[in-house]
Amino acid sequence: SSAASDVYKRQGYIMAMIEDNKDNRQKSDEILKAKKRAMLILQHNDRTEWELTDKLNKAGFSEEAVESAVEYVRSFHYIDDERYAKRFVEIYHESRSIKRMKQDLYKRHIADEYIELALENIDYDDSTALRKQIEKLGIDADMLASLSYEESQKIIAKLYRKGFSLGSIKDVLSELKEEI
Repeated sequence: SSAASDVYKRQGYIMAMIEDNKDNRQKSDEILKAKKRAMLILQHNDRTEWELTDKLNKAGFSEEAVESAVEYVRSFHYIDDERYAKRFVEIYHESRSIKRMKQDLYKRHIADEYIELALENIDYDDSTALRKQIEKLGIDADMLASLSYEESQKIIAKLYRKGFSLGSIKDVLSELKEEI
């Protein structure tokens, strides 16, 4: 009976090993799929680490698979939040206010230090971006001169909501009025 019990124990051990092996294979298959999905996501657009993690989580991958996939793409520098922040600021510094760019980067969960580093490299003068926004609103110097107080206040409010400071808005608007 002891020999029969040993056989059952060995069979149980073998079955447990087969199950473990199957679990490991399923985990490695999922990790591989998560890595492929991460590469596919990054193929279309640059993403922050948080955005990639969020997309993989929403795709239903396990925490382990997501971490592994993120680490994999990070190892090849396919995601780099510092580079992302610098590039974002390079692209948008002429069309968005500093405040707006900061908000956009915070929304993408970029670390404060990376945001500050990215902003160090640009001119803190919002006037170029502000002029572009005014132009986008279809307002030129001639139109500015003919606006009522209420209409000019609406324009100022619109620009303020886009993240420009009141001082900058008033300075640029008065510069434009002088250009007539």
